[in-house]
Amino acid sequence: MMRRYDMGAGLPPIIDRPVLAVQPGEADLLAQDAPAITLRRAAELARDLYGIAGGIRPLSAEKDANFHIRLTGGEEALLKITNAAEDRAVTDMQTQVLIHLATADPSLPVPRVHATLSSGASTVVTERSGKAHVVRLLSYLPGTILAGASAAPALHGELGALLGRLTLAMRGFFHPAAGHVLQWDIKQAHRLRPMLDAVADSALRARLTGVLDRFDAEIAPRLPHLRAQVVHNDFNPHNLLVDGPQATRPVGIIDFGDMVHTPIACDLAVACSYQIAKGPDPLAHIARMVGGYGSVMPLEEEEIALLPDLIRLRHVTTLTLGAWRARRYPENAAYILRNTDASRHGLDALDAMAPGAAVDTLRACMKGPRHDHG
Repeated sequence: MMRRYDMGAGLPPIIDRPVLAVQPGEADLLAQDAPAITLRRAAELARDLYGIAGGIRPLSAEKDANFHIRLTGGEEALLKITNAAEDRAVTDMQTQVLIHLATADPSLPVPRVHATLSSGASTVVTERSGKAHVVRLLSYLPGTILAGASAAPALHGELGALLGRLTLAMRGFFHPAAGHVLQWDIKQAHRLRPMLDAVADSALRARLTGVLDRFDAEIAPRLPHLRAQVVHNDFNPHNLLVDGPQATRPVGIIDFGDMVHTPIACDLAVACSYQIAKGPDPLAHIARMVGGYGSVMPLEEEEIALLPDLIRLRHVTTLTLGAWRARRYPENAAYILRNTDASRHGLDALDAMAPGAAVDTLRACMKGPRHDHG
C-alpha cells in the first residue's frame, strides 16, 4: 500500500544554490536529454524504493523520465525520475508544495506525494552513467488534457476559480528556491533584451522592443507594490486536466516546474494569456476566467489595471524566448515554436483594442458576487 504525505511542509529542504535564468552561454535544462531509464529499470525503482509493482508504461515529458504504474488493485501512480541537470532545490520545492497543498486545501486536484519505504518524500539514485536523479512517486490524476479538449461556456469561470483556490492555498507556502530567477517569470521581462536579435521579423522585433520599453518605464516600477507570493506560474492548457473531450469542469492541475515568487497578477496573466478568443470579442474567455478568479480571490484595483499589460508581456516572453531557443536548438525548433502563432494572435488582439478597453472589460467582470469554491 502506498503511503501519502498528508501533512504540512515539514520535510527539510535540500538547498544547493540559486537557479539562474537561461542566458546566452548558460546551460538550458530543456536542452538536456531526459534520463535514459528503461521500463525494466523503472520497475526496479518502483519495487526497491516503494515496494510496488504493476503494469508500467512510459509517459512523454520534456526533460524528465515519467512512468505510469497501474497496481494490481487498480490504483494508479506516477514514477518521476528528474533530470540530473535540474537544481535540487527547485526539485525539492516542487515536492514540498504538494505536501503543503495536501493540508492547506485537501480537495484541490493536485498530485499527492507517496513516501518511500524509508519514509522519505523522495530519494536520489545514481545510474551507471554516473548521473544522480531525484526519484519521486506521485498519485496519477486521471482526466483529459485541456489542450486536446473543447471548452464548454462555463469552463473558463471554473478555471479561474480553481486558480484562485490554488493561489489561496499557496499563500502560506515558502521555500528558499522560490526566489530563483526564472525567465518565464513576467517580472524578469527586462532580461529578454539580449535575446531580441533572434526575432527575424524586424517589424515584430520593433513591437516587442516597444513593449519592453514600456515595461521598463511604467510597469516594472509598479510591480513591487503588488501582492506577491509563490505561485504556479504555468496554468496553461497542457498542465490542466478536464472531465472529458467536451470539457465542462477542470479536474486536475499538474506540472509545478515553473513555480516562483512573483506578483499574483503575473500568475493570473500567464493563465489568461492562453485564453485569448478568436473573433470580435478576444477577451470573452479571459473575462469569465478573471471573474471566476475574483469570486475566490478578489483582485485589487492596481492588479486589474496592470493585467492587460502583463498578459501582453507573457506573449512577448513566449515570442522572444522561443525565437532565441529555436535559433540555439534548430533541431527542436518546431516544438519550441509551437505557441508562436497563438502568442502572435494574442499580442495582435490586445494591440487592436482601444486604449483602456481591456481594463474596463476586466474591471466590469470583477463586480459579480463572491462565491465559496472551497
